[in-house]
Amino acid sequence: MKKLNFITLAIIFSLAACGSGNNAGESSRAPEPETSMQSTEEQNVIKEESSEEPSETEARALVVYFSATGNTKAVAETLARLQDADLYEIVPEQPYTDEDLNYNDRTTRATAEQNDPDARPAISGSITDFEQYEVVYVGYPIWWGDMPRILYTFFDTYDFSGKTIAPFCTSGGSGLSGTPGTIAKLESGAEVLDGLHISSSAADSAESSVAEWLEGIRQAE
Repeated sequence: MKKLNFITLAIIFSLAACGSGNNAGESSRAPEPETSMQSTEEQNVIKEESSEEPSETEARALVVYFSATGNTKAVAETLARLQDADLYEIVPEQPYTDEDLNYNDRTTRATAEQNDPDARPAISGSITDFEQYEVVYVGYPIWWGDMPRILYTFFDTYDFSGKTIAPFCTSGGSGLSGTPGTIAKLESGAEVLDGLHISSSAADSAESSVAEWLEGIRQAE
């Protein structure tokens, strides 16, 4: 009887030990696939996040504008915001007065300048590190069917070789008046894109038109 009890106890302890060993094995192995997958994914995310750097091919953009009455300025500010671009205003050394811009008086300063192909009004200040910009958006009003002569000063001042120029303008209704073609002749080493015309009356609400124009440029690339 004692021998039988001893054998019975031995069997019970043996089964208990095997059961304990199996449970331990499952608990150590079951989480491994999930833990391993999570660890790999976390490592990939960290690697990708740590390797994120500004694209070397992303073009640096600059929005340049001349605005005598504020209409072109409004469009330029909208464009710079949408493109996250730098903004530079062409400021004349001699500011234009209301009298200078009187279209009905043929003796005014603006009229005299527009009638003189060689007129080059001086610009106050300059653009720092102009070479860094690959795309330059250039905005201006239309005066007497052309860009203001101070834009000619601007194009004479800087070297646009290898750059992309995207012109935009505001006017009462004359459109671009062939100014992109004029710019292309002035800057033969640059690529001049199709321009954007915004009516002066819509300058403050031109975001949708500007966004559509930018999308057209992207699709054409």
